[in-house]
Amino acid sequence: MIGVADLKTIAIIGSGPMGTYLLKHLARSSEPLGVTVFERSASPGIGMPYDPAFNADYMLCNAFSREIPVIERTLIDWLKERPARELSEWELSPHDVTSRAFYPRVLIGEYLQSQFGELCERARKSGHRVNVRTSTQVTDIVLTDGEKPTVRYTGNGEEKTAQFDTVVIASGHRWPKAPEIDGVTLVSPWPYTNITNIQRDRIGVLGSSLSAIDIVVALGHARGRFEDAGDTVTWFPNEPDDATQITMVSHLGIMPEGDFYYAFPYEPLAKLTPEAIEHEIAGGGNGLLHRVFALLCEELDAADADYLGGLPPSARTLEGFAPAYFAHRRNLGGLRAVKRDLAETRDTLRRKDTIAHRYVLLRAHEAFDLILRELCEADYDQFLEHLMPVFSDCYAAVPHLSLARVIALYDAGVLDLVATEEGAKFQTVEKTRAKVATEDGELEFDAVIDARGQSPAPISSLPFPSLQAAMSDGAEPIVSPFELKFGQSPVGRVFCLALPQILVRHPFSQGLVECHTHSAEAAKAICE
Repeated sequence: MIGVADLKTIAIIGSGPMGTYLLKHLARSSEPLGVTVFERSASPGIGMPYDPAFNADYMLCNAFSREIPVIERTLIDWLKERPARELSEWELSPHDVTSRAFYPRVLIGEYLQSQFGELCERARKSGHRVNVRTSTQVTDIVLTDGEKPTVRYTGNGEEKTAQFDTVVIASGHRWPKAPEIDGVTLVSPWPYTNITNIQRDRIGVLGSSLSAIDIVVALGHARGRFEDAGDTVTWFPNEPDDATQITMVSHLGIMPEGDFYYAFPYEPLAKLTPEAIEHEIAGGGNGLLHRVFALLCEELDAADADYLGGLPPSARTLEGFAPAYFAHRRNLGGLRAVKRDLAETRDTLRRKDTIAHRYVLLRAHEAFDLILRELCEADYDQFLEHLMPVFSDCYAAVPHLSLARVIALYDAGVLDLVATEEGAKFQTVEKTRAKVATEDGELEFDAVIDARGQSPAPISSLPFPSLQAAMSDGAEPIVSPFELKFGQSPVGRVFCLALPQILVRHPFSQGLVECHTHSAEAAKAICE
């Protein structure tokens, strides 16, 4: 029998989705492990994107239920076990619980917290020692030659240390308290009360994707009410003389399109297959990005022969694809196009009819993700500049209820969506206000909310001073299986699954599916 002193010990810093899925994969080990989970908050297992302290209950997760990887039970099975009274608090009935539905993020947080507890119990019954330290802040990770990594932490007013064979940083999202752009101070969107407590009328929202949609809906709830009548949502202000004017400001002035029908589990692609990608990788890194882009064009032609044919010839070039794609999207019109798009995507769900080119672009990022770590820096920069914006637009499909609420604010004359002028910069006006040049002229705002989402961050931004001192100069971006390298030679190992840092070279890492995949790769390396 293995004694406590003989267990391989693992520290997981953070118990959000990444830490939870990592624990799931570690718990499958046939070798008993000693796992300690450090969680800054009092409630383990939730994670910032699903935490009720940060999110309102009307903010929807944009992954439908069947897309969420199983921890102990599927989300649907867990929901079906909820009593009717509990479902009614979410304005749900048993009839509403379906595998294709979208649910509030804080409800997903309750599911994750419940599953974290069940997972810990199962891991213990399987022979693992699992210790969860809540309300605990990890302040440093110390690496010393010939010694195991030491975690310094504070909890219950005390400073303590503990050594582990392996330390995994799974600390999740990080948001500046006072974000800036061009020297102008913006309003942080988290917690959401930063938004709902704004008392000013002319509000700018920097960005037009999923985070921006959440912010717009939050402002609508704070200043009025949404009323549903079938597929139509109408917004009514709290005050008859309400002067709220919300403007979403982004580079292109477009929003992501609505969720549409596609088979799940996914159906295979015809050209962008794993085998085809492996063949191109075997052909060497020189020209790899262009060769896989050519496969993307072949895939689009096979799925919808008219799609690329309806765009300029430049759409078949790496440099010309995004401008052609976005020009087509912009020509459809800003928020007016959102109304048309919502009707079309609702119809695809009723008819169970896939929008072929959107399905290809939704899936294509999986193929490109296989080659990104094979690219030289110049080609990777080309990918980020020319293709990443398209993929970001495509996989940010919006729940229909969120779009309906946006349209309700537009119809009420409260919401607008504009594109900035080329090269335009924000400027401060009289200390508190801001202005920017847009295609609709110069606009001035009483407050501007930052809705640009999580940005990549270098390893040097990790908040552990001793770890930073131990890192080699010019540390390379983190790649799978996410192990950090050091100038010293500690006995143990350190892995980094913190989202801002892995986004540097894994740009598709946001979402529960990616948490499940990345943590599996790290767990395999740890257990080996």
